[in-house]
Amino acid sequence: MTILVDEARWEWRGARWAHLVSDESHDELHAFALRLGMRRLGFQGDHYDIDDVDRTRALALGASAVGSRELVRCLRAAGLRDRTSKPQWARVGSWPGGHQPTVEPLFAARLAGVDVDLAAATVASFEDDTHRVLLIDVPPGLTLAVDPDVAVIVGAPRADGWRSIEIFVSR
Repeated sequence: MTILVDEARWEWRGARWAHLVSDESHDELHAFALRLGMRRLGFQGDHYDIDDVDRTRALALGASAVGSRELVRCLRAAGLRDRTSKPQWARVGSWPGGHQPTVEPLFAARLAGVDVDLAAATVASFEDDTHRVLLIDVPPGLTLAVDPDVAVIVGAPRADGWRSIEIFVSR
């Protein structure tokens, strides 16, 4: 059971990017990514793309640094290499901080277990062929409480102090 990360050498949007994978399971990968504050929406079918700052944080949390070829070899050996099922999320709603979002009724039951000032957070909704997702980005210092019996994904603070809450609902 190992989390692997390759070199941050792919440039995009002013940063260098790497890949974060598991050689065990997607569940292990998702759990580790959550500790980094990564959004599940960022899952690319078999990996997460992480910038050089998050790569450093991943290594501090116990990820193993490997070359890109070794990373792909480990993914294939574990049967986790999948270049075909990358989710195609479409943004269907967006409310920047300072605006009260209009939350769809299908999220209401789960959102009832989340205590956060939505008007102070940044909120967006996404969909693919099978799911709708409500994404709530909570800025540093904003109080957040989540009922443990509610099925939501709450990430650890990211390097910038923000946290994400994701509510996935089947379509």
